[in-house]
Amino acid sequence: MPSLEWIVSPTPEFIRTSHAYEKKHPDELAATLANLLNRYLPRLNHARRHGLVYAGCLHHEGHGVIAIDQSGQGRNLSETRLYAYPHDESLTLHLLLIADKSSQKRDLRIVHEILQRLRTDPSHG
Repeated sequence: MPSLEWIVSPTPEFIRTSHAYEKKHPDELAATLANLLNRYLPRLNHARRHGLVYAGCLHHEGHGVIAIDQSGQGRNLSETRLYAYPHDESLTLHLLLIADKSSQKRDLRIVHEILQRLRTDPSHG
């Protein structure tokens, strides 16, 4: 089966939170991005759809949202979640937010608001 080429599309919220993370938690940011780029994205590019992708750093959060954590990238890293929404039809991986696991409940509310905005945007793809 030929590889697919997914497009990575960061939201303004992801850009803002990743800049903040870069200052306060650079190792955790690097770890989650490494899991995104080296573990998740290569598998996604070879899958027929995102639901077929499994990785130890991957968590399904409902409504099509996934969370990629920092696991496997070093010791003593704070639990971190990079929230993303893979849109199979357009092969677009929307990066939604990056945050500490301790604020997960609040962060998931924000993630679902971003997702709702993406789904109502006609240029969603």
